[in-house]
Amino acid sequence: MAVLDSIHGAGIIAARLGELGIDAEALEVYHNNHEMERFSLVVAPVHLSPQNRSLSDARRLGKRVISHHRAVGIILGEREFRAVEITGTRGKTTTALLLALMLSHDMRVVSHTTSGIELWDCGRRSLIRSGLSITPGNLIAAHQVASHERADVLVSEVSLGGTGAFDVGVITSLAGDYLIAGGSMWASTAKLQMLALSKTNARIVANTDAKLSADITFGDGGDVRLSGRSVEIMGESFPLFLDEALDPTYFDGIAGALAAATSMGVDVQDALEALEGFGGFQGRMSRYQIDGVSVIDNSNSGLKVSGIERALDLASGGRICLVAGEDAESVCEGLDIDALVKMIESRRGEIDELILVGRRLEPYAQRLRGYVANNFQDGLEVARRHTSAGDCLVLCVKCFR
Repeated sequence: MAVLDSIHGAGIIAARLGELGIDAEALEVYHNNHEMERFSLVVAPVHLSPQNRSLSDARRLGKRVISHHRAVGIILGEREFRAVEITGTRGKTTTALLLALMLSHDMRVVSHTTSGIELWDCGRRSLIRSGLSITPGNLIAAHQVASHERADVLVSEVSLGGTGAFDVGVITSLAGDYLIAGGSMWASTAKLQMLALSKTNARIVANTDAKLSADITFGDGGDVRLSGRSVEIMGESFPLFLDEALDPTYFDGIAGALAAATSMGVDVQDALEALEGFGGFQGRMSRYQIDGVSVIDNSNSGLKVSGIERALDLASGGRICLVAGEDAESVCEGLDIDALVKMIESRRGEIDELILVGRRLEPYAQRLRGYVANNFQDGLEVARRHTSAGDCLVLCVKCFR
């Protein structure tokens, strides 16, 4: 068996297949071509271009090809905990973390997101393992951790669809669709494999923008929807006691997490109690202070230029310092640099100090009158030298936290 794309999880899939007694080889397919005649089955990621030499040869030879998602779903098999998989074009991490927060007040929960694999206990989270992407192959490691920790529930964020090894599958949104696989497939098509691979007894939760006949929907016109500081769940209204400063970008994630919790039979009042005073997660439009400096922190792996502009809109108070860019070593897909430069140019008059993060932004430093930094941590250190109590620091670096 050939497992294509060692950069995106082929190694862990092949290793697990080997442990199960199946002869499998992980192949790097971006810089190397491989002869495919000797393989009877090929496992390929859904994002791989059909023009990729190894994949196109396998299909030309009539080899059976299945996705990483499907292979992982088969590998994972039986488990002693309940599993939730979350996919979508936006809001995956926020929804997963909010659901883990809600469930952890009564259950032992492990979450696997771009924030890492974390253990949740009574609303508090502790990091078990960092540096794992949300490619489907890494679900194998997440399931192993959940078993070792004797978790009641594993909540996993998965890129481009679900594996089928879940009790609840959540589609956070299909808005803002984009092309993958060398422009041959819409991302939404890949994400909808969650439905095709799901077991007959699995529950599907979906945003109404996906226009699916799901078991529970959320968003405009859905079974769960937020209105101001209250939420309507299955026709019944409940108050929400959130931090007054919580950014509205969290509302879809809250609705999605409440819908997922409801689908699992969680008591609504318990879920809402877990949200009391919630003010946001670090790196996801959260607000805090460092030595008297007000911080708006929106540095995360899913950051887009629109998220940087939104964070800048929220800046107020004294002098404004913006740290923006990308930590290229920790993310696969970078920012739209042209769009970022244009946005900064249009609003440069509002920004007192500017720190540009990442090598791709270095050539624009003189033009934008900014300092440069290699990564998120370096950018933060530069910013702290140029801010003082009463200032506002806006952190917007695309990176894993």
